[in-house]
Amino acid sequence: MKIGTRIRELRKKKGLTILQLATAINSDVGNISRLERNIQGYTENTLVKIAEALGVSVADLFTENAPELDEIKFIGKVPSGMVQVRGEAFLGVDGAVDMIEAHNGWLKIYSDDVDAYGLKVKGDSMWPRIQSGEYVVVEPNTAVRSGDEVFVRTIEGHNMIKIFSKTRDGDYQFTSINNSHKPITLSPDQIESMHYVSAIVKPIKYIDICEKTGRALF
Repeated sequence: MKIGTRIRELRKKKGLTILQLATAINSDVGNISRLERNIQGYTENTLVKIAEALGVSVADLFTENAPELDEIKFIGKVPSGMVQVRGEAFLGVDGAVDMIEAHNGWLKIYSDDVDAYGLKVKGDSMWPRIQSGEYVVVEPNTAVRSGDEVFVRTIEGHNMIKIFSKTRDGDYQFTSINNSHKPITLSPDQIESMHYVSAIVKPIKYIDICEKTGRALF
């Protein structure tokens, strides 16, 4: 089911007219009508507003068989089940990563880290653990422990996806995932950031920021 059709279905279940929904999200009837007929794209901000007006999560807008609205019991904040894709990671020799950062869609996977983000991986230097075209989910607020896979950025601007461990003298050691390269040892003051890699996600879980039209008109 296309997202516009899904929005129309949820709107009717909520008992709202197109005018009422348009007023609730500070849009106009024409925009909502075109969106529901799947002839107009949408922005992330629009989806958030529509979900709030309909009393559902953003993920429900992409789910055909979501529960009936009157059967949902809300306890606290309902997670959206979506992780933003921040950009693309081009894998080079020894786990080095060249980054292109741009909002590039969403992953249908839940994370309890509100700052979690996804990176699309390109290149085969980490095969078979991470294959080209897959996504890694990174959680900046999750504590990193020895043996974890991490996304590391040094103060010199180098990026790596490695396995983290500590040495006896307090330095950080980073091992290549495919074990074909020697470990790299750095002192903590050489690290700008080190974020926990929580998942490797197949491309089927990816949702583009817009529909096939590629347009976001309101």
